[in-house]
Amino acid sequence: MKYVRVPRELHTSDVLAEEACFSPGRYVRFVPPRNTGASHYVPLDKLAVVRDEPVKVQKGEAYRYAEIGDINVANGGVSFREMKGYRLPTERPARAENGDVLISTVRTYRKGIGLVTDGGSNLVTTNAMLNLCAVTDFALGATLPYIFAFLRSDFFVEQVWSLLNRGVYPRMDTGALGKIVLPVSNDRNVCDYVSALALSIADKERCIRSRNDQIHAQIEAELALNQTGKAFQYAHPTLDELRSTLRLDTGLYCRGFRAFQHRVNNYRHGATTLSAMGVRSKRGPNLAVSVIGKSLYSEAPKAGWYELIRPVNISSYGTLIGREWFGNRTRLSLVNRGEIVFGCEATWRSVVLLDEMERCTTNFHGTVMYWPGAAIPDVIWLHTMLGFLREAGVLKHIAVGGQGGHLSPDYFDYIPLPKFPDSVRKCIAGLYHNPGTPPARKATLANFVTWHREWNEGLGIWELDRELKALQRTLADVQEQIIEGRTVTVPFECRPHRA
Repeated sequence: MKYVRVPRELHTSDVLAEEACFSPGRYVRFVPPRNTGASHYVPLDKLAVVRDEPVKVQKGEAYRYAEIGDINVANGGVSFREMKGYRLPTERPARAENGDVLISTVRTYRKGIGLVTDGGSNLVTTNAMLNLCAVTDFALGATLPYIFAFLRSDFFVEQVWSLLNRGVYPRMDTGALGKIVLPVSNDRNVCDYVSALALSIADKERCIRSRNDQIHAQIEAELALNQTGKAFQYAHPTLDELRSTLRLDTGLYCRGFRAFQHRVNNYRHGATTLSAMGVRSKRGPNLAVSVIGKSLYSEAPKAGWYELIRPVNISSYGTLIGREWFGNRTRLSLVNRGEIVFGCEATWRSVVLLDEMERCTTNFHGTVMYWPGAAIPDVIWLHTMLGFLREAGVLKHIAVGGQGGHLSPDYFDYIPLPKFPDSVRKCIAGLYHNPGTPPARKATLANFVTWHREWNEGLGIWELDRELKALQRTLADVQEQIIEGRTVTVPFECRPHRA
């Protein structure tokens, strides 16, 4: 624990509140640093107002619904799903609005903290979340994005863990909010800077989701508008088909897969397979101790170590959720720029490397796809097609086995791929990879969020993720200084706030 500890002194009121129990674990908490004038520390229930407005559902009306699993693990963005009232799991869900901060009451670490950036109407959430909708007079410069930024930090997570009582994980209901404190800078400009960073990160996360939706929409439209017109008719597999595949542990014969395969086979420009395209693959190395010996792992880069891309760290949008490095003396196969790392086990997510990495590899659960002689836009297009097929459920039909299914390279040629024209490939690839140009005007604290929004318009998913991570590192540094009560230097010329 970095931020919480057992205090050296206890007030009588603290002991009486714990029924005279002197177990040290009952008093673990954040103890503010002494002799600091740069920050003050306020209980969360004094900083924010909880929205207490349940919605009476109309059965036939359309809502946009989100639950805990719809919060992005890496960045806290919230994906709302279109849903009719009669399909909602509760008749009185919680109302949500753009700008609300969502706190899971049952999973209170970072995975359950979200910021609503969806400007749509009829937004509702599960009752298993608290919706913070406004700040109070105690905030003194803190905003909802400011609070959201600290709720996504280790500072909040450690305080939640300190509330464990006899192994029972605390429920983050309204009664628990008063046991959590957040630091608030005494400099309003610093609070504005944290809020601007948090909003800019949320905007980039929203743009990544939007670009991913655009990619899938373009692929869907290209397929739909270029059919030869032959109607689909489902038929059970013949004996010749069964002999050719020698497989019964598969969904290759189901209606869903055959319907999609029909669309690809009847695509105006034809269909192909990975091997016909010249795409090759190789499994990642086995990193077990029994195979390569003992390894050391680190979340920070170290000279001579490998950067490790695990499939579990690949997001649905083709970005890396986390980065890690490991040291080992064995010479391992490398992943190079322009190659795809594809997760064969259950996730079937992929990422295409567009930056040079000195030493990069994956593990046995990852397969490296490489396409000799292919241009980068073509490789990116293949990556986006794999993502589209995963979302459409096509890869699920091809995979075999339990626990989500396994899709080994032996089955890759069952993947139906349409022969998109070069112009279409480049257009789709541009949504994933496009460097863009920053706005010509200078960024200031006043225009920080809008400056980044303008820049976002010209960036692809890869570049949006790169800039998002850079902002996250800056935010983490600023937060650390605020928590420790140190003075933060805002890198912009700021106007003084009126009292």
